Amino acid sequence: MDLRPEIRRWKHLCFCGLTPLRACCYATAILTGLAVAGCATGSRERTDTEVYKIIEEKSAEVPGAEPGFTLGEADAPLDLEGLPKLTETDSGLGNAVTETAGIPIVSLEDAIMLAVQRNRSYQNSKENLYLQVLSLTLDRHRYTPIFSGSLETALRGNASEVTEASLFPETMGGIGAIIGELEQLTGSQNDLLRAYANLFEEAGDLAGLDESSTRIVKERRVTGDASIGVDRLMRGGGRIAASLTTSFLRFLTGNPREASGSVLGLAFTQPLLEGAGSAVAAERLTQSERSALYALREFTHYRKEFTVNVCAAYYNVLKQRDVVRNTWTSLQNFMLNVERERAFAQEGLRTQAELGRMVQFQLNNENEYVNAARRYQEDLDEFKILLGLSTDTPLVLDNHELERLREQGLDHPEVNLEEAIQVALASRLDLYNEKDRVVDAERRVHVAANALKPGLDIIAGAQVASLGENNPAKFNFNRTEWNIGLDVDPPLDKKAEHNAYRSALIDLERARREGSLAEDTIKLEVRAAWRNLEQARRNYEVALESVKLSERRVDEQKLLSELGLSTAQDQVDAQDDLIQSQNSLTSALITHTLARLNFWRDVGILYIGRDGLWKEVALDNAN
Repeated sequence: MDLRPEIRRWKHLCFCGLTPLRACCYATAILTGLAVAGCATGSRERTDTEVYKIIEEKSAEVPGAEPGFTLGEADAPLDLEGLPKLTETDSGLGNAVTETAGIPIVSLEDAIMLAVQRNRSYQNSKENLYLQVLSLTLDRHRYTPIFSGSLETALRGNASEVTEASLFPETMGGIGAIIGELEQLTGSQNDLLRAYANLFEEAGDLAGLDESSTRIVKERRVTGDASIGVDRLMRGGGRIAASLTTSFLRFLTGNPREASGSVLGLAFTQPLLEGAGSAVAAERLTQSERSALYALREFTHYRKEFTVNVCAAYYNVLKQRDVVRNTWTSLQNFMLNVERERAFAQEGLRTQAELGRMVQFQLNNENEYVNAARRYQEDLDEFKILLGLSTDTPLVLDNHELERLREQGLDHPEVNLEEAIQVALASRLDLYNEKDRVVDAERRVHVAANALKPGLDIIAGAQVASLGENNPAKFNFNRTEWNIGLDVDPPLDKKAEHNAYRSALIDLERARREGSLAEDTIKLEVRAAWRNLEQARRNYEVALESVKLSERRVDEQKLLSELGLSTAQDQVDAQDDLIQSQNSLTSALITHTLARLNFWRDVGILYIGRDGLWKEVALDNAN
């Protein structure tokens, strides 16, 4: 900002007859405006820089913390328009699902990146971390030199009555003295002059010339007070404060004069018993530092859960899409079977009852297909909300993700359960928080015990005033006034402190129980995740065998039907079993994949990058 125009305007006003009050007010307004503008400009950037620096510092203590944390948009936000487009519709989904060519295809990787950038809950979690660290910046600021200042100018006016004694008695007394001196010089009485004097005095008394007079005197003055100070809170509980105060007074009417003076002061306070020591005095800062670390750990753990949830939702939509495809295929097969059975019935090879049974199962299949299509569209809309998109946004998930899972087959880690539990106890960030909260509770007991001590503070101060009335910048430090002493607060009433100490002891026991419970809960979660993983592996193997058997049965029934040796019930059962087994296989594959991610998450070695994508670490590397 260029200040030269304002400086020139200020000089012009000062030297062109502007009253001191108006000049001072104008200067104050300019300085205040510039200060406000300076505070507003860049305030957000400075605050963000400070918060991000603290998060970066504490990230070194949190494995898997998000690198380059910011609240703003990503450096390269994902744009749906830049994603691959659907070139042709999928006829295998039937007529209840409409997908037009040209809509974006979202892969699993793109879905996770979109969710990280746009999901509302994820953004709220980032803001919660930011706000926690933001409060830490204020607590840190309390232990830095804090400057303060004020400037006050005012035009003051008052009116007062001034009583002036009459000069008539004094004048008459002077006349009498003159007559006396004349009489001494002439050596005779001057009766005539005295008669005239008495007559004049009596006339003056009658006219009221001997009475005092009262008049109204109006006075205007300019006053100004400016002060600047610095305050420093020490981590040991002490406080140092220094201040400089300057006052200015100028009378504009009456007897024009001015007076100014300054006072320089220094004060120091240091607790010796209650509130003494950095462990007690800086407790608020210590807890704020640790709370910021806890918030970073919680957010890091939340990112793991969030990524797994996005994967689960993504695969769930693909699974439901596969259910729609299988149901539609089954419906088409049923329709062919019905036509074949209708032809057999016309030839007398099938009864109308058998034909009716086939038609009924076809209608049931149509109903299942419509329900499956509706469920798929609902799941897709819910997934759009999870990504932070509008439900009106056209998109389709990449079906190749499911095909890649099938090609990859079962990726089952061979892990030792007890080893996994030990890794979890050493890696889980939420367990670190619970253990550290026990330390916090122990520290608060110490602080509460300190509050039971009597108050005993050293207090010291010094003050020196400027020389004379109009030398505000000159001080004679040989005339410094100083004091030093003790401020004693005897422990006569410590009821509140005793209650707080007992509460702190109870909180400590609770924190220890919560820490023990957290450890047992993590062991339980790891065991449950390991069992789920083993169960998912077994379910997949069973589902795979079931699909093979169902496909054989369907082929057999088709062959028997062509020979006229198959019943409608057998065909329906075989086709129904094939659909169920295919859906179960897809579900088992997805369940196993998610069980594996959940297992790594519960063990604490599922690491998430800035883009939200996960990285699995082997147990050997985790150790």
